[in-house]
Amino acid sequence: MADETPSRFRKRMQARREISAEGPVLTEQDDANLASFEANIDATLDLLRDEIAAVEAGHLDRVTELYDRKADLLKRIELKIPVIEPFLEASEDAAPALREKLRQLKTAVQDNSVLLSRMSEATRDIVREIEKIRNRHSLDGLYGKSGKPVTGQDGPQMHIDREF
Repeated sequence: MADETPSRFRKRMQARREISAEGPVLTEQDDANLASFEANIDATLDLLRDEIAAVEAGHLDRVTELYDRKADLLKRIELKIPVIEPFLEASEDAAPALREKLRQLKTAVQDNSVLLSRMSEATRDIVREIEKIRNRHSLDGLYGKSGKPVTGQDGPQMHIDREF
């Protein structure tokens, strides 16, 4: 004989379907998920602002220090999105403070991305210049008496006499 008591999932789904004057009724777990999601958004915003300020101030080592924390926060946000999305899609008026924080997060991510891509381009340019300087100073090979490069069969054979 099957158990007639509804499962916890079924109870939550029934509670979500109930509509009051303010919109869908949230369960305690829904409230906890929303609060956790919003806390992660706040922490990510703070971290991105810190990283942007560090890059603008020239403290590039700070970017490396913040990377693991940023990756962890973004993973937490991604994991909560499927739980939060139904509330944001339910109504345009639902969670206005959270929507504003999501807009701020989008802007901060775009600003951060622009700065990091500029940093990456600058690093590539610096590496290219260093390679040019190394090639220029190394003379990139052997040269004969006339100043022309000595390559393989075309130039005189170099022989080192190891006998005394």
